[in-house]
Amino acid sequence: MMTASMTTLPSFDVRNIRSGRRLEAWADKLNEFYYPLDVENPGGEFDYGALASVDIGGVRLGTVKSDPILCHRRRSHVSQRGGDFYLVPMPINRPLRLHQRGREALVTPADLGMVGTCDVYTYEQRARDISTTLRIPGQMLRNRIPDIDDWTARSFQGQDASVVMFLDFARSFCQHGSRLDPETATSMANHLLDLLAIALSRPSGTSGSHETAVRIAHRQRALRIVDNCLGDCDLGPQRVAQNMGVSERYLQRIFAERGETLSSIIRARRIAEARKLLASRQASVRSVATIAYQVGFADPAYFSRVFRQEVGMTPAEYRRTMATGLFELQ
Repeated sequence: MMTASMTTLPSFDVRNIRSGRRLEAWADKLNEFYYPLDVENPGGEFDYGALASVDIGGVRLGTVKSDPILCHRRRSHVSQRGGDFYLVPMPINRPLRLHQRGREALVTPADLGMVGTCDVYTYEQRARDISTTLRIPGQMLRNRIPDIDDWTARSFQGQDASVVMFLDFARSFCQHGSRLDPETATSMANHLLDLLAIALSRPSGTSGSHETAVRIAHRQRALRIVDNCLGDCDLGPQRVAQNMGVSERYLQRIFAERGETLSSIIRARRIAEARKLLASRQASVRSVATIAYQVGFADPAYFSRVFRQEVGMTPAEYRRTMATGLFELQ
């Protein structure tokens, strides 16, 4: 649970900046309000940009008014400390696009989408618009949605009632949250994250039956076990099923409903954790073999082969490119 706290940040408007420096000042302010990014204007002059933001229990609620912009979260940004967040942009009038992990999502004002800052992404807004935004600490959201990285740069469409309810609540909260007392606002922020978890956890086309709710809960529990035991070389579907007290066949069927296998998810999470460690300055003294063991690979050579298959380069090459900031969004 969040602790009761609320801080209103000073607002910003580029009209207070001389004309030639407005885009530069806008980029500096986005870096300050959110996290490190590169910002460019795909159009002509940049004259329209304003920010208002409030922090409630660790969640940053913002209103962003902007001319067309492209925001790039690059490798050099990811390797910096203090940048573990998820961004939920909610455009008011026109769609925007999110690009991450080889996926692209068109997010209309009726849709829900997000990106995570632990990997590169591009935010593409091609028209002047107003958006409300949520910047959510990474661990706070992963505690509720262990598989959240599987859902970045995807569009959750507003035909689903849970998506509509989340967007309505989120936009109202961004508009009125700063007028609440800290304790009430923090309680509302917890409800907001619960609604987001529900909206993202429902597979499309579900009937809302009790059986579906149970399977969703089992899936979430299985993912928590995977994340907590990632360094265990013996971790596999059988071990997860035993820890949950269900049959392996039943557990595999739950993941198959979404076209997944638990084995592939375990491998993907191990590679994702390895990428974070290889990019981390704090872990720069650890050998590739040490990182392989740390994320659950008993054989460093096998780890290197799998890593290259998934990432397109060896762990050592990936570490070097992260250190120099040369590897950007493909």
